[in-house]
Amino acid sequence: MARFLKSRKKSHGTPPGSLIFIGNKKMEKPEIYFMLYNKDSVAEQKAESLDEIPEVVPNGSVLWLNIYGLQDTELVSRVAERFNIQQLEQEDILNTDQRPKITGDDNNLTVFLKVLEYRPEIEKVTGDHISIVVGKNFVITFQENIAHSFEPVRERIRNGKGRIRKMGADYLAYALMDTLVDMYIHTIESVGTVIEDMEEEILTQTQKSTLEKIYRLKTNVGFIRKNIWPVKEIMFYLNKTDTALVDKRTLAFYKDLNDLTLQALEAVDIYFNMTNDYLNIYHANVGSRTNEVMKVLTIFASIFIPLTFIAGIYGTNFQYLPELEYKYSYFIMLGGMLILAAVMLYYFRKKDWL
Repeated sequence: MARFLKSRKKSHGTPPGSLIFIGNKKMEKPEIYFMLYNKDSVAEQKAESLDEIPEVVPNGSVLWLNIYGLQDTELVSRVAERFNIQQLEQEDILNTDQRPKITGDDNNLTVFLKVLEYRPEIEKVTGDHISIVVGKNFVITFQENIAHSFEPVRERIRNGKGRIRKMGADYLAYALMDTLVDMYIHTIESVGTVIEDMEEEILTQTQKSTLEKIYRLKTNVGFIRKNIWPVKEIMFYLNKTDTALVDKRTLAFYKDLNDLTLQALEAVDIYFNMTNDYLNIYHANVGSRTNEVMKVLTIFASIFIPLTFIAGIYGTNFQYLPELEYKYSYFIMLGGMLILAAVMLYYFRKKDWL
C-alpha cells in the first residue's frame, strides 16, 4: 500500500460530495464522547447515540463533541445535518488521505489536520486523519481511532486551569491545534535525534544497512514534511480571517501558534537537507572505498608488470641463452626481481600512494 497516497477506487467516478469512507478501518464501531463546560462547571459523558447530545448549548457554555471512528458514513451525515456542515466538508472528513487545509462559511470553520507520531519499534512515522469543526459555541473533532492526543486539553478543562473554561469555542480549537503542533515538534525531535546520532556512522560505514537507515529516515522526514507544510496555509488563513467565529482575543494565540508552526517547518527542512547530505556522503564514501581498492590493485599490477617482463624473457624457447649455463643465474634473477619490487614499493610509499 502506498504511504503517501491512499487508494480512491471506491470514490472513482462518483459526484463531488459523495459520502464514501477512504482509508483503513481502525475501529469496529464508532464511539461518541462529549464535554459541556463553562467557567463554573464541566460535564462529560460517553454517548451511545447522537440523540444523547444536548440539542441546545446554554449561553456561555461550549460543547466539545468527539467522534472516534470514521467508517460510519451515516453517523457523520447525521452530525453534519445537525451542525450545518457542508456536503463537501463531509466528504473530506471521511477521506483520511485529505491534505491539511481549512474551509469555512458563516456557520463554521473546518480544519483538516494529521496526528503524527514516531514509533521507534518500527522506525516509522505514522499519521491519523483528524477534522476539527468550529462553530459559535461548539467544537466537533472527528478522529480515525481512539487516541490520547487531546488528553492534556481535557485535563485543563476538568481542572479549570488557565483560561480555557473562560473562553469560547475558538479558543478550544486553538488549544487542540496547539496540542497537535506540539506533537509535530516532538515527532520531529524524535526523528531528528536518530538522524543526528547517525552522523558518525555515515562518516565511517559503507554497509548496505546504513543506506537502508538513511532511506527510512528520508522517507519519514518526507512524510512529516508532506503533512506539516500545508499547516502554514491554515495559520495564514486564521491570522488574516475576519470571521465572527474567531474572537479578537484569540487571534494573538493563533499568531503564536503560527510562529510555532514555522519553527517546526524550519526544523523539517533542516533534517530533510541533512538526509540528502547523508545520502551524498554515503555514496562519496562508497566511491572513495572503491577507489582505494582500485589503487591497491593498480599498485600490485604495476609491480608485477616488470617482473612479468623479466620472467617472459627467460621463458622464451631460444636454444641459446647464455645466463642459463651460469650456476647462479636463477638466484641472480630472483634477487633482481625482489630488489626491483622493493624499489618500486619504496617509491610508491614515498609518493604517499600507499
